[in-house]
Amino acid sequence: MTKYLLSLILWACLCAGTAAQPEQAIAFTDKDCYLAGERLQVSVRTLAPDAQAMDLSRVAYVELSDTARLCAQTMVALDEGMGWASLPLPATLHSGNYMLTVYTRNMRNYGAQCFFRKVVSVINPLRLSERDDLLILPPDELPATPTAAARYTPGKTVRVSLPADSAMTVQTLSVVRWDIPTADYTLPAPASPTASTGQFLPEVEGHLVTTRPTEDGKIASTRLVLIGKGASLFDGQAQEDGSWLYFTNQVYGALPTLLNAYDPDGQPVGIQFQAPYAQIVPPSLPALQVWASEDVLRSRSLGAQYENMLSLQTQGDTILHSANFFSFAPERYYDLDEYTRFNTVKEALSEFVRGVRRRKVNGVPQLYTYNSEEDSYASWPSLVLLDGMPVHDVDEILAYDARLIKYIQVYSGSYTFGSTICQGVLSFISHRGRLSNFKLDKGSHLVTYNFPQNRPAFVLPESGQTSTVLWDPSVGTRQLDFPAPMEQGTYQVILQGLDAKGKPFRSASKLIVE
Repeated sequence: MTKYLLSLILWACLCAGTAAQPEQAIAFTDKDCYLAGERLQVSVRTLAPDAQAMDLSRVAYVELSDTARLCAQTMVALDEGMGWASLPLPATLHSGNYMLTVYTRNMRNYGAQCFFRKVVSVINPLRLSERDDLLILPPDELPATPTAAARYTPGKTVRVSLPADSAMTVQTLSVVRWDIPTADYTLPAPASPTASTGQFLPEVEGHLVTTRPTEDGKIASTRLVLIGKGASLFDGQAQEDGSWLYFTNQVYGALPTLLNAYDPDGQPVGIQFQAPYAQIVPPSLPALQVWASEDVLRSRSLGAQYENMLSLQTQGDTILHSANFFSFAPERYYDLDEYTRFNTVKEALSEFVRGVRRRKVNGVPQLYTYNSEEDSYASWPSLVLLDGMPVHDVDEILAYDARLIKYIQVYSGSYTFGSTICQGVLSFISHRGRLSNFKLDKGSHLVTYNFPQNRPAFVLPESGQTSTVLWDPSVGTRQLDFPAPMEQGTYQVILQGLDAKGKPFRSASKLIVE
């Protein structure tokens, strides 16, 4: 906890000195045209105005929008100005062009004209919509391209490189099927940053989560708890505009997250998350032109829908538990599957859990743990956790269904947990790890919050109909080798990167596997 406080102080000092420093973002995608239900791979770089890598913001925001609404979004964790993510495209997207927008909180101080923007095409041949803006042209009418095609056998090593005297560096490599070419859509370069409003703090350590009350009433305290994630709690910081801010560091991916708030009398108050995105919607987008046969589109789209279905089926609710719920092992550890099952937690504690005592203090029931080193029970109450959530009403956890509990962990010693000081911790972990059948008060809001993605690995889908067969988001060289795809056909090898002045470049060549 001391480390957390020092980090927070350092973060505040850094924010004060760096909020006025402008930065720019550059993003590379694995391709330009997607099927609804596929995953859009994106790699992000942040640069200073002199084109040097800028290690200021630790989070980049990615939005995909049409002219009506924000359709998909994600956050990218940045390390030394670089990061990447995988953005699932909803299977319900209509056919047409979309705007991909990338920015940081720091960039919002200089206006949306400084954001990185790119046109991305999406095709959904299985869903006809009045909003479809798609023109399918015969493949044989595709304008001739001067690029010569290299021929390889399946699995043979392919070498791609830039000229030896080139000042450019390859940042990403992708190999995609060359069966749905689209028209080229280019946008003007983003404007240079001008005067800063100083409204948004840069995220120099981690993601800044913002919440806002849903009802009138004074909030005295709020907290954010990561359910089933190492007993992580973050206290809210009140802001002048009535919102609350939480500084989260080293937290990545989609996690069950509990938010709660209380008034000065300790009564729950409604509160909810505030969207962190700017939600940029372009005023207009060009119509989509694609050269492909409808048979190819249907076949590939069925593959994309199949992959989307597999992804939904494999998203289980069970959280993998560790015996070390904190950064150290518990003093006593019980796997309830190895004991006789009882109906309530109170019965389980009485029958086989050693060193736990219930006692009332000023009429309020509390639980105390036995400290073997001091050979006595603690003089201060223990912190009681259910799947990482603090439980203040001891009788609620004692009456909880013990058949839903997988582990009971008992820690001795003194701890600081958020703003709470306790002696000993009683941690109850359910089978699902998500507060199974536990009734929350009206001031508690449990959701799956999508924290920044931290460099996910590229996984080749199983359907065989996927378009992208290889994606390397962090090449960083002028030459690289990769195996040719195992399935015969025509592919496109796309190299993307930056030149010496920080300007993006793109090089594409054909690859025939036969």
